[in-house]
Amino acid sequence: MNSISTSTFPTELLTASTEQRVEYFRNCRIKHPNLVQSFKHAMSAINSACGPKVVLVTGPTGAGKTTLARMIYKALMHRYRALIELDAGAVPVVGFNAIPPNGGSFNWKDFYIRLLERHGDVLIDRKMLLPRQHDLFDGMSAPLPIERSTTEALRRASEKCLKNRKTKVLIIDEAHHILMVNDPKRLEFQFEALKSLTIETDIVIVLVGTYKLLTIRDQSGQLVRRSEIVHFPRYTLQSDKDTKNFCAALSQLQRELPLPEMPQLTSDARNYFCKSGGSIGILKDWLSRCLEHAILRGMKTFDFKFAEEFALSNKSLITILDEAIEGELRLEDVDMTAVKELLYRTARMPPPKSRQQPPRQVPTSKPATKRRVGERKPVRDKTGVAHEK
Repeated sequence: MNSISTSTFPTELLTASTEQRVEYFRNCRIKHPNLVQSFKHAMSAINSACGPKVVLVTGPTGAGKTTLARMIYKALMHRYRALIELDAGAVPVVGFNAIPPNGGSFNWKDFYIRLLERHGDVLIDRKMLLPRQHDLFDGMSAPLPIERSTTEALRRASEKCLKNRKTKVLIIDEAHHILMVNDPKRLEFQFEALKSLTIETDIVIVLVGTYKLLTIRDQSGQLVRRSEIVHFPRYTLQSDKDTKNFCAALSQLQRELPLPEMPQLTSDARNYFCKSGGSIGILKDWLSRCLEHAILRGMKTFDFKFAEEFALSNKSLITILDEAIEGELRLEDVDMTAVKELLYRTARMPPPKSRQQPPRQVPTSKPATKRRVGERKPVRDKTGVAHEK
């Protein structure tokens, strides 16, 4: 085994508690190529003067999207440090998680409350829509605040807060929860709410989430016109470059494990690749579990046989990979031929026919006329009377 001199963690961690050692490893950040490339793409889209109003950062579960969101937040805070120094009340960058609903549709009221909390609002529970002036006259009862009006008041307060606090960028992690609705027809309202927020406040919204965010591109033409997609992919075995980059990331992580002897993870790189699905986030969570159990058992280091005990099951990996592959296929662009076919089809469509009366059909027989009550049928009466013999 390699000596401790090849490791990069502080040596005093070896005498620290199990919680401190595990926490150190979980918080350490390695800059692998996919993370760096996605970060550069996202920052370019956010900082562009004529860029999009909505930036969609999407990728498979476990790729490290939350780590990327934190990097974006830290970089933007550094960029706007001069504004913060000049105006102590300015909050140029805000970030929080979108919370999934409890069995229903996404809760916008909760969303606005969390947004106001991040801005330090202390009167959130006092937000309400006041009655109109003509409702205050004698004989007219003023309506009481209701849940519906409270949500609208929170929305307006959030818009004003974003303007007054000079907010430039709003980062929403787990943003795919916004698209969780009990009726697919309500998706349009979710899109319109996001679009309205960008228009009214002139901010850039960064939505960080799974491939479910691509629903915005597939169903909202107005919002996708104002958006840009940043793909944070996993590593794949089909690419030699990806394999090398994954091994380099694995090498960085093994040096950060606070153990007396550094584990030789790269010797089983392909096994670690397969059992993590090529996602650095899944790999890091897995190694955190290995680290904790190795410390509790008094082990100086561990190998793949030990690590395999704490890896995800193969069925779990199949579920994760199925979702990842489906999302990657949705991201693939179509050929320009498909666009041209739609354009030509629109140009060659015949003009709408003018409304014409249908041709009058000539009846083959004379239609029966309607008789009044008591009117006799137009039949021939008998003439003459037969003589009796």
